[in-house]
Amino acid sequence: MTSVVLAWLAAGTIVIGGAAVRAGQQVAAAEPADLIVLNGKVVTVDARASVAEAVAIRGGRIIAVGDAASVRARTGPATRVIDARGRTVIPGLIDSHVHALGAAPVEAVRPFRTLSSVGDLQAWLRDEARRAPGTGWIWSPRVYPTRLAEGRFPTRAELDAAVPDRPVVADGAYAFVLNTAALRAAGITATSADPAGAQVVRDPGGEPTGLVRNARSVLARYLPPATDALPLDQIEALHRVYLQSGITSVVERGGTVEGYRAYEALKTTGRLHVRATVTLMLPAGLQPADADRVIASLPLQPGQGDDRLKVGPLKLTVDGGILLGTSFMREPYGQSSRALYGVQDARYRGFLSTTPDVIHAGIKAGHARGWQMTAHVTGDAGVDVVLDAFEAAQRAHPRADPRHTLIHAYFPTPEVAHRVATLGVLVDTQPAWLFKDGDALRAALGPQRLARFIGVRTWRDAGARVAINTDHMFGADRDTAMNPFNPFLTMATAVSRRTESGQVVGAGERVTRDEALRMMTIDAAALSFDEADRGSIEVGKLGDLVILSDDLLTVPEARLRTITADMTIVGGVVVFEK
Repeated sequence: MTSVVLAWLAAGTIVIGGAAVRAGQQVAAAEPADLIVLNGKVVTVDARASVAEAVAIRGGRIIAVGDAASVRARTGPATRVIDARGRTVIPGLIDSHVHALGAAPVEAVRPFRTLSSVGDLQAWLRDEARRAPGTGWIWSPRVYPTRLAEGRFPTRAELDAAVPDRPVVADGAYAFVLNTAALRAAGITATSADPAGAQVVRDPGGEPTGLVRNARSVLARYLPPATDALPLDQIEALHRVYLQSGITSVVERGGTVEGYRAYEALKTTGRLHVRATVTLMLPAGLQPADADRVIASLPLQPGQGDDRLKVGPLKLTVDGGILLGTSFMREPYGQSSRALYGVQDARYRGFLSTTPDVIHAGIKAGHARGWQMTAHVTGDAGVDVVLDAFEAAQRAHPRADPRHTLIHAYFPTPEVAHRVATLGVLVDTQPAWLFKDGDALRAALGPQRLARFIGVRTWRDAGARVAINTDHMFGADRDTAMNPFNPFLTMATAVSRRTESGQVVGAGERVTRDEALRMMTIDAAALSFDEADRGSIEVGKLGDLVILSDDLLTVPEARLRTITADMTIVGGVVVFEK
């Protein structure tokens, strides 16, 4: 094992175990540790991929990494010593894309339930109509056609059969199915025009089928009224489940100023147990002429906060989702996609949910005011538009390392990946969707297109920095949530490229276990400018660690996704222990 090396630097810093820290920190490092982990396989994720035996933490930060004997010397009368008994120790995992602010209110009202078939959906709707009688709209839990046994959207007739006398919506986020009463209430008829940025699917006679795409803004006024305050108890509870999964830092990807204030309230009362960065959504319906004014009026500043809570980037939604058939693609979806997505036009390739003018104006205004910008964009044609906007903003207002980010970006090519790397753009993407949805998508889009779906190897080979994450949004169980937030499933899928049925899709996009771990630690930290502070086990960094049930680097591949956290440590404090 490498020994601890000390070397004074002229600037008043010290190099300890290869990491530069302030001289003042060395004074603390000479004192006893608050917590020591001994006899582990400490996978540091440092630049040399070092493996150590022990780590010591004092004052929330790591003061020693190395062999057991040298680290044990930091023991004092108040030091908590944890014997890892040979288990693997990794940096605290970073889920750089979650929606706890969206999941918590659902759990507070009625815990999320996964619906696996049209029959399940109909039964849920009937039950909801009985539970909440009246004439109001009924919105289903989130349902994707890729995850229904029938492999398609429910039909208008099936929704009518469940609840014929009041408006019903099967909610797919970027595509919805409305029953007859809902179409009538929303004024969607054979003669009505498509709403701006949305599409009403019609039968050959022009009648709406019930399927509408990218229409959330049109239907928003029919959503259940929001509560006055976000449920702090449920947010805290969900954070504790993240900790039980080995997740010590999160990036909220759909936040608002109110959401940030909720996180502040948790922090102020000592109830914020994870580290959090909150992304702020730019409003739907933003107009180019208003972009700078809207951004200038925000009461928060870029990067405001500290290592427990801070303001993250601004976010635009550019297209829909590939699970719903609303991603904006370079090539048409094709005839094979008709059953899954309800596509009837052979030329259909999805569409933007906002105009290129809005995309360019929003990104340029935020960039000029010092914000990191990020865009939800799933299709390859959508990525082209966003990269054009990133490039134009940087050309107009040059900035060093803005780290603008593509969220999802599911269909990379080597050429696009090279462009992303050249621009210094980062990628935030979700391998577990291949596991959950790859079988249905392969049938609909074809094996050639699916071979590069969530092509993490393509990104990395081009030199682009990628963070893999979960996009958790509904449910409070790591494995059964709408998008499972089991980080080991995320890493296992990146390594194996196996779908839920066991099929390997796009084997050329596999990565190593070390690479997968890096994309949930140090590379995920870079997404929020935090790689100097977290993401690896090095002296001077935050003391965030996870002790695992199995060795991530050697366990049989089939068992990767079953790994659990035996202990989670944040800032040298044990926050979860089996």
